[in-house]
Amino acid sequence: MRIVHVASYNYLKDGQSYYATDYKIHQGLVRNGHFVYPFSYRDTARCANIFGSKKWGVGKTNKRLIETCRNIRPDLLLMAHAELITLETLREIRKMLPSIKIAMWFVDAMFNERNVINIEGKIAEIDALFLTTGGEWLERFASPTTKVAFFPNIVDPSIDVYRNFEQSDLPIDFLFCGTDYKDPVRQAFLNSLSEQLSGLNTRFAGCLGQPRIFGAEYMQTLSQSRMGLNYSRRNDVELYSSDRIAHLTGNGVLTFTPRIPGYEALYTEEEVVYFDDLDDLIAKVHYYHQHYEEGATIAKRGWEKAHTLYSADKVVKEIILFDL
Repeated sequence: MRIVHVASYNYLKDGQSYYATDYKIHQGLVRNGHFVYPFSYRDTARCANIFGSKKWGVGKTNKRLIETCRNIRPDLLLMAHAELITLETLREIRKMLPSIKIAMWFVDAMFNERNVINIEGKIAEIDALFLTTGGEWLERFASPTTKVAFFPNIVDPSIDVYRNFEQSDLPIDFLFCGTDYKDPVRQAFLNSLSEQLSGLNTRFAGCLGQPRIFGAEYMQTLSQSRMGLNYSRRNDVELYSSDRIAHLTGNGVLTFTPRIPGYEALYTEEEVVYFDDLDDLIAKVHYYHQHYEEGATIAKRGWEKAHTLYSADKVVKEIILFDL
């Protein structure tokens, strides 16, 4: 199958997000035997004007996507977020290629209204939509012409290469990489967590006044961490988590996560450590700090689940086989 993959790719950021879902899906498609042409829509927009502005490059980006499809004649136009791509462009592509299938995957939160507006603005020409959010947040987009399905945050064996559960001398006891969004409740949670884990060797990045980390530095930090926190901006949305969950489980880090509605269908109590509130989290972190073998066993099971069921190869195969 010939596929044009409209995704961020972020070529202009010089590889700092090489572990992003864009690349994992791309590689999974290639390993499944498909030709995949990467269309970096945001970079295309920035390069289309002297100001380096996405806004001023929207028109040219849409024209270039149409020309790309004219030249490649893909069987599938697969889009990731694609907020700069218009409904009119999709209609033009379908008019030009009547047999083409158009699908979209989305890993960002649906409780962000901008994401909903983005999808709704082009849903009329989307044959299938895949979200890392479930329940009513997903079903709202279903229609006689658009099929919807949940898909999990994915790991890739060529990117998520670490098996931390096999290491007994990792220098970082507990890791959290994620912004606090200047949210007072989230900031208070992370501040209290940091203070009450002061006896451990912790690493917080992107919050508590610490800079974000990217690229090899981020992956190296993951590789040095025994335990890690999966904590999204909201943890009460069915099946939703940031891709942080895959970064942690996929590299064998003992993963602590809130009880996200429905999430035990993806990871059981034997594969990650669920917590109910801050006090419960702190108690469990201290417990597994003292009981290495128990934690390593859970981390190994989480790693096995991630690489068995949520690998890029398996998930994209399901996407392609979905009733498009």
